[in-house]
Amino acid sequence: MYIARRLLTSTVTHFMIRKISDVPETLQQARSDPQTAYAAILKLAQSDDWGEREVAATLLVEAGKKHASAIVDEMMRWADDENPNVRRTASEGLRGITGKNPDLVLPVLNKLRADENLYVKKSVANVLRNAGNYHPEFVLDTCRQWSEDKNVNTAWIIKDGLRKLKKSYPEEVDRILKISK
Repeated sequence: MYIARRLLTSTVTHFMIRKISDVPETLQQARSDPQTAYAAILKLAQSDDWGEREVAATLLVEAGKKHASAIVDEMMRWADDENPNVRRTASEGLRGITGKNPDLVLPVLNKLRADENLYVKKSVANVLRNAGNYHPEFVLDTCRQWSEDKNVNTAWIIKDGLRKLKKSYPEEVDRILKISK
């Protein structure tokens, strides 16, 4: 069980946020009107603390249950952020939407598909793997299109994103991987 931990610094007390129940107001805002929660979620996404970044992504997943289009629109902006933690949150925050409507999140994933940062690449690949559980054709089609980029970062995402589908669609995955090199 995670609990908020208090860190004492010279004169500042800071509570580490470990779960969405640590930020009930932000969660309520995210669920009812995500626009009002973006600033607080962005601050968590920018954190040096991994746990706080996870809370940011989870808040976006929660908001996406009722406001998918609004979340995708905002993540389009976050995908351009110079901070890789924010770009990674732009990807991770789409997990729930991807399972239900992967076409909606494709513009964000397209923006991130050639990201040089490993943290971001791992997230995009993870979103693809998760989408493959429900929409394997979407993932195969997306990776097939991306493979034509001949970009080393995109190739890495494709390879990692297709790991699970290699068992069910071995020939198709092999074709895509050959093209992406």
